[in-house]
Amino acid sequence: MSRISWDKLFMRVAELYSQRSTCKYYKVGVVFVRDNRILTAGYNGPPKGESHCDEVGCQKEDKFGNKLPAGSGLCRGAHAETNGIANASTEGVNLSGSVVYCTYSPCFDCSKVLVNLGVLGFVFSGDYPEKENPMAVELFKRRGIWIKKFENKERGE
Repeated sequence: MSRISWDKLFMRVAELYSQRSTCKYYKVGVVFVRDNRILTAGYNGPPKGESHCDEVGCQKEDKFGNKLPAGSGLCRGAHAETNGIANASTEGVNLSGSVVYCTYSPCFDCSKVLVNLGVLGFVFSGDYPEKENPMAVELFKRRGIWIKKFENKERGE
């Protein structure tokens, strides 16, 4: 019997975390790992104590239910990476030198924070469809942070 790979294990954990999200458009989970140990995890959603989108509606939609363009800045939720970092911070966990496993490729804002945090790499399973994604990838390359798409051969993903 073969063992599950580290990449597959951590990506499955990120996928489980993504199932906590109540976002209508993106369900994102993230896991920060160092030396094959999980340091912290998170998912996209509103700040503690605030209403979730499935309770009060999506702020990124107009009054007719049409999605507003990317960059509107109206989303009530924080990105999974931001919430993962906040979770680590509350426990005093240092994330420098970690590898990020996320269900989507990074947005530009998260990539800037991850560069400043000192992550080594970023593994993702889905492509973040917003136009800023190439800027995030280019920033990682300039700063020496490796990035790769997770390919699950078992399920053909």
